[in-house]
Parts: sequence; C-alpha cells; structure tokens
Amino acid sequence: MSKTGGCLLAVLVVLACSVVPVLVAPARAATEAEANSASSSAAAHRKAERDRIAREREALTARRQQEEAVCYQRFAVEDCLRGVRVKARETHDRLRAQEIELNDAERREKAAERLRAIEDKQTAVPPAAKRAEAQLRKPAADPDAAKVQRDTEAHQRAQQLNSRAQAQATEQATRAAANADRAAQSRVKHEQALQAAEERRARVEKSRADALAQGRKPAAPLPAPAASEPTR
Repeated sequence: MSKTGGCLLAVLVVLACSVVPVLVAPARAATEAEANSASSSAAAHRKAERDRIAREREALTARRQQEEAVCYQRFAVEDCLRGVRVKARETHDRLRAQEIELNDAERREKAAERLRAIEDKQTAVPPAAKRAEAQLRKPAADPDAAKVQRDTEAHQRAQQLNSRAQAQATEQATRAAANADRAAQSRVKHEQALQAAEERRARVEKSRADALAQGRKPAAPLPAPAASEPTR
C-alpha cells in the first residue's frame, strides 16, 4: 500500500470512529440520567433512614432515663437498672447495625460512581481513533537521516579503534625507551668497573717498579679482574 493510500485509510478510520460517539451519546446520556436518578433516590432513602435512627436514639435515651428513675423507687434497684440497660443496649446495637449498613451501601455506591466515571473517560475517545490519530501524527521515516546516523556511528567506532591503537603504540614505545635506558646505564657501569680495575693494576705495577728500583722485594701482582658482560 502506498503512503497516500495509508493516509487516506487512517483518515477514514478517524472519521468513522468520530461518528460512533455521536450515535452512542444519546444512549449514554439516558443511562447516566437513570444512574443519577437512582443515586438520588438512594441518597434520599439513606437520609430518611439516618433521620429515623437519630429520632429513635433520642427516644431511647429519654425512655432509659425515665425507666432508670422508676428503678430508683423500687427495692431491687440494681436488678431493675441492669434490665433497663440491657434492653437499651440491645436497641442501641440494632440501630448501630442499621447505620453501618447504610454507610456500607453509600461507600459501595460512591465506588461504583468512581468506576463509572473512569470508564466514561476511557471510552470518550475510541482506541481505534487514537491509533489512527497517532498514525497520522507519526512522522515518516527519513532514509537520509538513517544514513547519517549509520555514518556517524561508523565514524565513532573508527575513532575508538584509532584511539586504542595509538594508546598501544605509545605504551610499547615507552617500554622500549625504558629498556634502552636500563641497557645504557648497565654499559656505563661496566665501563666504569673496567676503568677502576685498570687504574688499580697500574698503581700496583708502579709500586712494584718502585720497589725493584729501591732493592726491595715487590708485592705479588694482582689477579686480572674477570670481565663481566654488561646487562642488556
């Protein structure tokens, strides 16, 4: 498929996907209206139930106070008070259970509303339309840019290889210079040792000659120094 044909196909997909929300919008609006109406009814019911629970609690408190006042006029005060309080606690627990049930229902309804809002946001733009729009916005691949990128990478690799080769050559030259310097120092030391030995021999020979001239017994000649090879 040519580039022009692909663009036309993407445009058609975008247009088709744009029409779908228009057709679905009335049905979605009706569904949302029904959900809102049901939510309002449930909220009104919960408010009425909470008001009833509050009234029953107030009545329970007043009735308990009256019954406790009657207990104080009887002989078995503690038993009477215990019975009144047990009955009041049972009524209080029943009202509390009803209140907890209302709170749980409200939490579930709010969670459902949040989930519905998230789903509405996700379905506001169909995925096909998003993909088609992204395809239209996506720039076409540039062969010249790709070639420039490849050439740049090849040049960088060549520079790295050249740098490594130069570093190796420098290291080898440094080692060779160090070896030559050590060899030169060894030769100098060897020559100095030979010269010192020659000077000692000359002094001994002169001493022997002087002794012979004066009629004294000359000293034994020094042994010839062993020649050592210079270090390479």
